[in-house]
Amino acid sequence: MSHGSFFQHDASRLMHAVFTNYAAFSCTVPAPVAIPWRKRTRTTVLHQTCHQYIQSGKIKKFKADPRTLGYRMMQAGQPGGGAAPNDIPPIQALYMAAASQLQSPITVSAKEEEDTDESLPPSGKDCYGNERQTLGDMARFFNNALLSDIKLRVGFECYSAHKLILVRSSEVFERMFSSEWTDPNKMEVELVEEPECCDVFEAFLKFLYSCHIVLTVENTLPILMLADKYNVSDLRLVCINFATKSIIPKLPLKDVFHVWYQYATKCYHHRLITSCIAALSPKADDIMSLPEWNMEWLALDVEQLTQFLKSSDLTIRNELTLFRALVKWIESPKHPERQSKQKELLQQFIQYIRFPMMTPEQLEYLEKHRVVEQNPEMFVPYLLQAYKFNAVSLEARSSNKDFASSRFLLRNYTDLRWDKRIVLSGYSHFGRLSEVMPRFSTRSSSYPHTSWDWELKIYPKGSSTNNEDFRVVLYSNVVLDLPRPMEYMISMVNNENVLVSVAGKKNFTKSRYTADSDLDKKVSVDELSSPNSRFLVNDNVVLQVMVKPLQ
Repeated sequence: MSHGSFFQHDASRLMHAVFTNYAAFSCTVPAPVAIPWRKRTRTTVLHQTCHQYIQSGKIKKFKADPRTLGYRMMQAGQPGGGAAPNDIPPIQALYMAAASQLQSPITVSAKEEEDTDESLPPSGKDCYGNERQTLGDMARFFNNALLSDIKLRVGFECYSAHKLILVRSSEVFERMFSSEWTDPNKMEVELVEEPECCDVFEAFLKFLYSCHIVLTVENTLPILMLADKYNVSDLRLVCINFATKSIIPKLPLKDVFHVWYQYATKCYHHRLITSCIAALSPKADDIMSLPEWNMEWLALDVEQLTQFLKSSDLTIRNELTLFRALVKWIESPKHPERQSKQKELLQQFIQYIRFPMMTPEQLEYLEKHRVVEQNPEMFVPYLLQAYKFNAVSLEARSSNKDFASSRFLLRNYTDLRWDKRIVLSGYSHFGRLSEVMPRFSTRSSSYPHTSWDWELKIYPKGSSTNNEDFRVVLYSNVVLDLPRPMEYMISMVNNENVLVSVAGKKNFTKSRYTADSDLDKKVSVDELSSPNSRFLVNDNVVLQVMVKPLQ
């Protein structure tokens, strides 16, 4: 396209756009002066094109912005009306029209774009005030005679209260003030509480008004007792959160055992039970065997013993130790009622003994135990399953669905074994592409009982930008003079089942000392990070590693 034709084409497009978008007014367009193409500018070409449009009859009138008319009239000395504005060339008017258009403001924000649709739904829009301020305002009515319609007598104290506040927070108070329970016109109600609860009732009642309370080591349990009694779920949750994070982990074990564990099992607060067992677990061997704990162990009731035996967090020498402690509890001379129900109790508790986690030597010893000999029909199925588990290869174990129940979960055994339980605590706090490398030891041979040091390199949330799966690599920390063929199995478990297992074989040498498991093909980061993931136990990932030499 030539220089002239380029201007001609450009001007035609501009003229067409302007003529079709502005208000009409009449004006005279003078004929253009002949100018050589080389001396023509964009303005002269636009002027000529404008003239050609009008002469050809394609348009009858210019269409111009009213603001341009005002400008031209002002240039002619007229305030906004009068003679036709023919004193300014049309081409100049066109340029002025484009330049005088209002420009919209530009705002660049770091915030994400918000929905600017101002249209209201037919049902209206939900709007809320300042809830904290509202609760603060309500607190002034606590123990205030103003508008009080009920008095609560607790011990030697009497509190002015309001039925609406009490009923809103507690179903028990709602039933209490109904006509089915008491006289609805009665102005005073006496509440019978434990002495320790009477001392904290004021704080409990104030929480119903203000949703605020100050908890301490001394007052948390009696306040929790009141929250349970009157079914105040919000306060119950506050107390349990505080106890599990700030009290139980720091208390002496005797206090945990006698106070919190006793109450948690009686009211079946699962989170409190878990927290208490987590605190007691490191000393589980001492609790079951040392004389100083003998009274506490034998005094456990059925529910407390059940929760203890079900836990995988127990730190004990081996599973046989736990079986012996169970027999000691059943045969306690201080509790003759248990001996009369020995068979029934064995039937109830035997399911929590993990026989497959015993070694063949321990299983052989167990067969000769008098309790087993007296109840062969009860023990034989468990012993046969345990022998089978110990006999098959790790690869066969990983694919056998019969080996996935809670009986096949490791505890924290302190004996040197072929296996190890590893816990990654606080999974949600691990960063992307982070890695952890826990170290552990297993037996290196059946005899002698020497150890083999290992390291597990774990990528909890992906090992690279291209791999966003849960990856586990097994490292040998032993420098081998000769190659050692080994088989390994890595499992991910929760409190009830073995969820996934991968097995493999590796000939470990000086230069080949790693084995990359295929666990990343079984478990993704998305599955681990999903709400209520079955792979997480209280935000922990639990792994089981088994390593044995190939025969």
